Amino acid sequence: MGKRYILVNDMGTTGNKALLLDEELNNVSSVSETYETYYPKPNWSSQKISEVNEVVIHCMKEVIKKSGIDPKDIAVISFSNQMMTMIPVDQGGKVLLDEVGIWCDMRQGEQAKRLMEKLGGNDEYYRITGVGWQPELAPICKIMWYKDNMPDIYENTHKFLQYKEVISHRLTGVMATEYGDMSMNGMMNCAEKRLSKRIFDAAEVDMDKIPDILNSDDVIGTVSKEAAAIYGVAEGTPVTLGSGDVICANIGAGVIKPGMGYTCIGSANWSAVFADEPSLDPRYKMNCNTMQPTGGYNLVMITAAGGIAQDWFKDGFYAADQSEGSSEYEASVYEKMTEDTLRVAPGADGLLFYPYLRGGGAPHFDINARGSFIGLDIAHTRGHMLRAIYEGVCFNMHWLYDLYEELGFGIYNLDTIRAIGGGVQNDLWMQTYADVNGMKFSRLTSPQQSTALGAAIIGGVGVGIWDNYEDATNKIAIDKEFLPNKETTGEYQDLYKIYRETYEEIYPFYAKRSQFVDQYTK
Repeated sequence: MGKRYILVNDMGTTGNKALLLDEELNNVSSVSETYETYYPKPNWSSQKISEVNEVVIHCMKEVIKKSGIDPKDIAVISFSNQMMTMIPVDQGGKVLLDEVGIWCDMRQGEQAKRLMEKLGGNDEYYRITGVGWQPELAPICKIMWYKDNMPDIYENTHKFLQYKEVISHRLTGVMATEYGDMSMNGMMNCAEKRLSKRIFDAAEVDMDKIPDILNSDDVIGTVSKEAAAIYGVAEGTPVTLGSGDVICANIGAGVIKPGMGYTCIGSANWSAVFADEPSLDPRYKMNCNTMQPTGGYNLVMITAAGGIAQDWFKDGFYAADQSEGSSEYEASVYEKMTEDTLRVAPGADGLLFYPYLRGGGAPHFDINARGSFIGLDIAHTRGHMLRAIYEGVCFNMHWLYDLYEELGFGIYNLDTIRAIGGGVQNDLWMQTYADVNGMKFSRLTSPQQSTALGAAIIGGVGVGIWDNYEDATNKIAIDKEFLPNKETTGEYQDLYKIYRETYEEIYPFYAKRSQFVDQYTK
């Protein structure tokens, strides 16, 4: 038998990346394409499933064409997707509402409040589900919103699916979900790893509208003749669901057993540690994702804005440095940004930045929180502001690490934190992470492909390319290690104290700002 390849669709917040990987997890070819996110009202974030599907079709066909391989040599198709999206489909799989709220959509405030009242509060909800996102984001509340605001859609819905499940159904004709994604949907009893009747009764939502829950690496079916013609793959190719992006990232970072942890700088910023048991202590509400493929739990804390802060600053403050239409401008702009930052000493001359350009997430779980610069004076340059952005994201992560420690999940005693995501390619930012936290950080060889690698590993184990997850993750390599500078770490510890104290002073402003926006923004 010739080489066996794995085809992955990594459907993130901004677009899809299709990758073909071989048995050594080498990237044979990849194709990326974006899809649009819409913001029709304050706190609404939505995408069109028709547009997502067209992007996936194009990416799958192009990645195979680019590789030159025979589609029959693809051993399995697997997926990673942005989590927490509920797509209503009828019994035949037809999407009943094309434009749907994605994971960061927060229109469900009324439904979340009602659910919490019925359950006895957010702390009790967390004890059941182990889901630490504020309830406004919970997919169970998204389903409640459909029932309240689009009753015809709700009544005609056979199942609520997520991105990967819509595509896998179109490939195989099978409707199913899996434990990893479902564990972040606020519908499951976390400790018992099953749907919670208590949650569904309180939400007044029909539990039968949730598809069968499989293991992430189960082969759910094979590609039909009709789907093969549409998606450009071979009829009969096995399909696994893979999992949500956070679960896949955990596996793709090689974090599959206790004593390991990682941090991701994507558009959002998150960290996770592996544990045998969930944390159901409501003091600090992390997300306890069921690691069904490997056993145990992936304990995640996420801030909705991380690397997106750098992109926002680049687009707004470095526009004049960008040559429109030039394929090289991105790299040159990032080089200029690094040069400007290096002209500024650590601490940014007392300028602080709070990275909540998208509200919500740890450590505050406040949907009203927004990005803030504190301490600007006339001597500060854009280099100071950029240095403060890098440091602010790191300070926020330091705060998350402190919460892990308080809950008894040691993170500062780990040998290293593995680093993934697009932002970790910035050496300056990685060194700042090491200095702010006083820890060693290890950047993986393919940091932007960890979610795809995780999905590939899930699919590969599912069809027997590897016997187990340890055999597969042993192929994941370290690119570079960043050790903390003791002198800089001491300075950052002093500034971190100010960072935390200052937030406590300013956070009441966020609620007042939100009231103002609600009153005067049409």
